[in-house]
Formats: sequence, C-alpha cells, structure tokens
Amino acid sequence: MFDALFVAWAARQQVTAQRADMAAERAATTATQVRSQVELMEMDLEKLLIITEALWTMLRDEHGYTDEQLLQKVQEIDMRDGRLDGRVAKQAPSKCPQCGRTISARRPACMFCGAASTNKPFTR
Repeated sequence: MFDALFVAWAARQQVTAQRADMAAERAATTATQVRSQVELMEMDLEKLLIITEALWTMLRDEHGYTDEQLLQKVQEIDMRDGRLDGRVAKQAPSKCPQCGRTISARRPACMFCGAASTNKPFTR
C-alpha cells in the first residue's frame, strides 16, 4: 500500500513539474514577445522625435517662431487639466453625430452606424 501511495505521489509531482515547465516556457515566450514590442516602440519613438525636431526646426527657421514660444505652447497644452505634469489631459469620449453612441478615439468611424468620426487629429 505504501508503494501505491508513493507511486501516486511521484506521478502527481511529475505532472506538477511538467506544468511548471510549460508555464516557464510560456512566460519566456511572452517575455521575448514583449521585448520585441518594446524595441519596436522605442524605434517608433525615436522616429517621432526626429520628425518632431525636423518640423520644429522648419517652423523656427522658416517662420520665425522662438524656442520660448514653443515652450509656452507646450506648457499651455500641459496645463489644460490644471496640472503641469508632462501629460496631455484626457478628453471625454466623443459622441457619434448620427446615432449618438460613444465613438472610440481609435476608430475612424462609428462602429454602430458607420458614420465618420468627428474626433480631432490629436484626440486620444
């Protein structure tokens, strides 16, 4: 009887170890995918920083804006929510002009009736 209990315990331990190994493999795969996504986002961010700097340089050089004016505008936008925290204030979700339902800021059209979104270009 002791042998049967030991065999059952050993089998259960083996199943538990296999499950742990599978979980570790899934975690490693997920970590690799997340690292890859972060690298892509970092590349996108760098590209956006270069584009932003290029656009600012063109505005400054061709239209005479100053760095101080840029900083004032950045601060003005930052303060829309009453806090100087380096974040854009969240906006209330917009409503579909046709059916009145909430339109996601990430969608170009209402998912209920198909009407074009009236979201502004920088709506989040």
